[in-house]
Amino acid sequence: MGSHRRASDNACLPAPSRRDILGVAASAPAAAATSGTFRIAPTDDLVARCAEWLSLDLRINRLSLRWSALETRAAREFDWFKLSLAQRRALPLGVEMFEIDARLDRLSEERVRRFEALAALEARDLDGAAGKLAVAARVLEDEGGPAYRLVADAARVLAARRRPSGA
Repeated sequence: MGSHRRASDNACLPAPSRRDILGVAASAPAAAATSGTFRIAPTDDLVARCAEWLSLDLRINRLSLRWSALETRAAREFDWFKLSLAQRRALPLGVEMFEIDARLDRLSEERVRRFEALAALEARDLDGAAGKLAVAARVLEDEGGPAYRLVADAARVLAARRRPSGA
């Protein structure tokens, strides 16, 4: 599966919840989660781009989890690691795994391009800064450490302040 996300072993601080990330990136009225994607009001391009990046990252995460489940099953049922490439491709779940792997490669490249584009944009208001902070927290999540804890804490506090009451 290559260079896709690795599981975090950081137990010091829980990751920002999906709700926290959406609250920060969406800045309350700008976005709403719909079937794993975000519908963004076109008024703030930076907020929209941050929400799109987060949606892409969550899609990659879901695909990675599916690939992992398939690999576990393949290892258990077919001794996957001892099979040749041709034998792996011949298995029905192998076909799905190779399709997922190709999609993950494309999506991961897109995620890098979008991240670099986000880094080049300047936040002009609190909503844009909140969106960038949510992206930074997600990027740092796997690394853990003080930088992650600092950003994740700030993202959580900002999400709580920006979330509409009752949400």
